[in-house]
Amino acid sequence: MKNDKLSDEAIKAGMNRLHQWDYNAVESCIAKEWRFKDFKMAIAFLVKVSELAEIQNHHPEILSTYTCLRIKLWTHDAQGLTHKDFELAEAIDRLFAQQFSI
Repeated sequence: MKNDKLSDEAIKAGMNRLHQWDYNAVESCIAKEWRFKDFKMAIAFLVKVSELAEIQNHHPEILSTYTCLRIKLWTHDAQGLTHKDFELAEAIDRLFAQQFSI
């Protein structure tokens, strides 16, 4: 099921599909950081990510510090990682590749 907490094997398989995301076993989350040429571009990406999150009804922790954006994903209800986290991470990577990569 989409909201069930994933096994270690499923997390490993999910990580193999992602590009440069970090897995934190202690916090049971995945995270990634992006750096942009300016604040305006970083915030534009943040807005687009928020739109994706709203569509998927899965809301990440987002930290914005000037030209840097850090996103952390985990499923609160499952108290760990689920398929929803990996689906949103993949969607965020596609968004970046399509609209923001330089």
